[in-house]
Amino acid sequence: MHVPNCETLQGIWLAFGGDVPGIVVSTVNDTVRRPGSDFRIKGVSYGVRKDANFRKLYALIAARHAGKPDYRVTATLTGTFFSEELRNSNGEMVRFGGYGHLGCCALLVITQVSDVESVPPANLTVHGVVLGIDGQPVEGFQVIDDVLGGYPPLRQTTVTDGQGKFVFSNSGQQLRFESPDYRPLALATETGGPEIRVQLERAKQSDWVIPACTDVRSNRRVGFSVRFALPETMKSESSRVLGGRSIFIYHHDESAAAAGLIVSRLADGPAEEPDSLDSERFEARWIKDRAGDVVGIDARGMREGANWRTAVFFARDVASYWLDRGKPPGMLDEIIDSACVAQRVAR
Repeated sequence: MHVPNCETLQGIWLAFGGDVPGIVVSTVNDTVRRPGSDFRIKGVSYGVRKDANFRKLYALIAARHAGKPDYRVTATLTGTFFSEELRNSNGEMVRFGGYGHLGCCALLVITQVSDVESVPPANLTVHGVVLGIDGQPVEGFQVIDDVLGGYPPLRQTTVTDGQGKFVFSNSGQQLRFESPDYRPLALATETGGPEIRVQLERAKQSDWVIPACTDVRSNRRVGFSVRFALPETMKSESSRVLGGRSIFIYHHDESAAAAGLIVSRLADGPAEEPDSLDSERFEARWIKDRAGDVVGIDARGMREGANWRTAVFFARDVASYWLDRGKPPGMLDEIIDSACVAQRVAR
């Protein structure tokens, strides 16, 4: 937040208290928070009141299409203000800072939200009905509503009533229908629209059952708790990155910077679930072991003319690619499909 009529062109960095992540990606990297935690600064913990005003604000500022915000939002933000005097080489104070992107700004830790309004005015209600394989309403099916900001996403859950119906207020843009018995579905939604009708598909028809690595050939495999077979025409390079390790897989005549497929292991916190926002097509399936237990989710689609795929294993290992229009994913799909479980990890 900038204050342009201040002599120092003062900036104020905004951060939510509690376990609510930020939405703007920056060098602060505050887009991931541990669920149930409080925001700590200078040895003091700060929470945030997650009432209807807060949920409305977060849903509004997260709502976007093609990366562009849908609303201009105003609200009253209550919290604790931090600042440090930044001085030049002559000892003169030039502005307050020390927080946010490259220490640019003062800081407001938001602990309460009120008086939320938007332009255009928003109807953030989503409602629908869940139908079973036989086309009849399903009672007691859990429906998840995600506001797609940082991680963990701001999430609401409900269950369908006797008519298979559900409703969310202050909704995000993603509905998830997830049960091991049915094929997983992530559905991008437009709030304030007509009733959404979802028909479930039996999971067994689409499940990806992966073997243990002890049961398959293991020549030239790379990975972490899940390992992938490399064709002779491909090579890999491992690197430590913020929050874990990554393996870049690419053709022999290319460099790691041109890697089409990246396999990562997150050191802290679970991976984000794939979402269907702005995708022209989207499909997902469960990843299960031979005992029938869910060990991950595999999703693919097309966005902005580019093919993408993200397979998340044990919520920590991720294999993904993003291919520009016209580039076939065949060999990359073969590598992902060769996955085997080297070591089970706790979800």
